Amino acid sequence: MIPYLFAFVLASIYGLGFYLLVGQGWLRLAFYWLVAVAGFLLGQAIASAVGLALFNIGETNVVEGTLVSGLGLLAVHAWQRERVR
Repeated sequence: MIPYLFAFVLASIYGLGFYLLVGQGWLRLAFYWLVAVAGFLLGQAIASAVGLALFNIGETNVVEGTLVSGLGLLAVHAWQRERVR
């Protein structure tokens, strides 16, 4: 339970930080937050399934979760920019 709580908080910080860098409007804040949390948990699950552990804090795979969360945020941002054009 505790590793997922820490992962949730860390991913929430990533979503808020990304919104502060590139976001516009409150709806995008919620969207970036959701993508960051989903990406971090996906990275956590993949790292646990593969057995990869680059930098852990407790049972939380920080590097893997951060990488997948960041890639998800960048992909969503690129998709939204392309959709607006």
